[in-house]
Amino acid sequence: MARERLKKEELDRLLGELFGERRLLMYKLDRVRKAISELKTLRASKSLNETASGDGEAPKRGPGRPPGSGKGRRRKLGRPKKRRVIGGYRLNSWDNMIVAAVTGSNRLLTKQELLAHSIAWAKKNEPKTNKAGVEVKLTRTLQKLSGRRAVLGKHRSGKLKGLHYGIMDWFFHGKLRQEHKNKLVLSKK
Repeated sequence: MARERLKKEELDRLLGELFGERRLLMYKLDRVRKAISELKTLRASKSLNETASGDGEAPKRGPGRPPGSGKGRRRKLGRPKKRRVIGGYRLNSWDNMIVAAVTGSNRLLTKQELLAHSIAWAKKNEPKTNKAGVEVKLTRTLQKLSGRRAVLGKHRSGKLKGLHYGIMDWFFHGKLRQEHKNKLVLSKK
């Protein structure tokens, strides 16, 4: 009997807590509903004022295609053409150093000869760069100057390993001109 009485008292206490929690949630729900209705009336009055005055901001658009994108100039189908611009680029100090080395020697130079020149130049101008870093920068610069920038031309002699680099004026359609063949010095060290 005492046990049943304890269970009944405990159930009554739990029911009281649940009803209290329900009252609190209903109060919060009522406040949220009031806030929503106030915001709706505020938005409606604001839109009425904007349409009446006519100087309001344009309504924000949702995601999707921007307005007016269906008309006007259209892009051609397919991959866009690469624009190859020869010259007109500003060369950095490494580029200028390599071009000066080739023009100063007045002959075609291999990468190893350019590397020796670059290491000596880097000791003065960029002392923090180590030999491996100099070689990496030299490789990148040679690729850039002999590739898309077309400042240097490449010649493969076939007798020595690697390429010889010279000024692009010494070349015609990628081949070394006959009058500049004497600038190709093949000496093994």
